[in-house]
Formats: sequence, C-alpha cells, structure tokens
Amino acid sequence: MTAAGFGLTRRSDPACEAVLMDLDGTLVFSEDVHRRAWQAFFDRWSVVVTDADYEQHYMGRRPSDVIAGVPGPWTGTDAAAALATMTAFTLEHAGSVKAVPGAAALIRQLRVNYRISVVTSAGAQWAQHLLEDVLEVRDLIDVIITSEEIICGKPSPEGYLRACAALRARPERCVAFEDSPSGIHALVAAGVRDIVGVTTTSAAADLTRAGARWTVPDLAPRHLQHIRSSIGAQTVAGGSNDQEVDG
Repeated sequence: MTAAGFGLTRRSDPACEAVLMDLDGTLVFSEDVHRRAWQAFFDRWSVVVTDADYEQHYMGRRPSDVIAGVPGPWTGTDAAAALATMTAFTLEHAGSVKAVPGAAALIRQLRVNYRISVVTSAGAQWAQHLLEDVLEVRDLIDVIITSEEIICGKPSPEGYLRACAALRARPERCVAFEDSPSGIHALVAAGVRDIVGVTTTSAAADLTRAGARWTVPDLAPRHLQHIRSSIGAQTVAGGSNDQEVDG
C-alpha cells in the first residue's frame, strides 16, 4: 500500500510539505518505562504523584524542564545526577519497548513522497536505539530533534520549529503525529494545524482539547485510511473534523 492508501494523497502542488512525528508513545510503547523511571525519582524524594498529575505535568516533557519548572522538594537542587539516573534506568529497560502497530510501515510509506522529522523530549541515545533497533527506520528519518538540541522542551514549540526549519517546510503545511497534550500544545504553538492524536497514553478528549484534529488508537492502516489531512482533502471521510477514528 502506498501513502495514498491511507488517504494521504500527493498532488502536483501538495498542501503538505513534510511530516512531523513524536517518538515515545506515538511510534513506540515506551511510556511504562518512562513512568517507572519517574516513579523511582519520586520515591527518592518521598513524593506521591497521581496519574492525573503525572499526565498533566510530567508526561511527554523533558525531565530537565520538569525538574526545573515543576515545584517540589527537588527545587533548587542540581538535577544532573537525577537525570543521569533516569537515563540509565530507561536504557536498562529499553528491551521491553515495542513498536506501535503500523508505525514503521507508515514511516516507510510516507517517506516515499515526504520528508520526515522526529521531535522527541528524549535524549539522542534513547532516540537512536528506538529508531534503529525497535522501529528499524533510522535511515528514513531526515531530521531528528532530541532534548540536547533545544533550550525549551515541549510544550514549547522550539523543537518543532527547529524541525520545520531544517526540513525547509512551513509549519502550517505539515502533518503531525503526537500522543501527549504537551506535545500537541507544542505543535499548535508552532503553527501546525493538521495534527493526528494517537491515544496510546492519553484520552481522545484530552488530545482534541489540546488541539488534535483527529485521534486514532494506533497507526495501523485501517485507522488511518479514513483520515484525509492537508496532504489531500480537508475532511475526515464519513464525518467531521476533530473526530475519533476507531476503524
């Protein structure tokens, strides 16, 4: 199946200039590893963080931004040691990470016609492992923006704006895939309008409120075939915008 098989059709003057993708939660099931790494951090400080607070303040964000910006007993402390410990934890448990259904195939199919960037809150070593060893698509990604390359992480638009600049694509002419409200807020702030929310870690309603135009449970073809983004028509087949597509 080609990219057009997903309803993402290329035209002589395509509306879409590039594709932007988050990594953790969007292309791979890795949130459990990150949640356990954060839990080890919370336990160290004897802090209880509910799932709701975790989703709102921690999930999908750079640990360095969270430790610096979210008040807690760690405020004012040197975060370097904590970050090193969390990174080591995630790499130690990287073997348990699996690909989101359809993720690798989608990248291969879209890359035929469109340049692709992955923008992640994770570090370069983690991103390299996932793209090379889990998804096996590293050679198809034109631009990778990791936590080391930006000053402000999501929900700041900096990472996505850097990706668009590197791709020489206008944000309003990009299609994006994200799984967290903070990531979607970053896309909206960057000027991206055609956003697919992947409900692997957050509820469809939360992603829609954040700015997702459509939501899907994963990236399997049967869920994406009904989406016609700015690459093609501006509607969701059989329904209106801001619709959850469940196949």
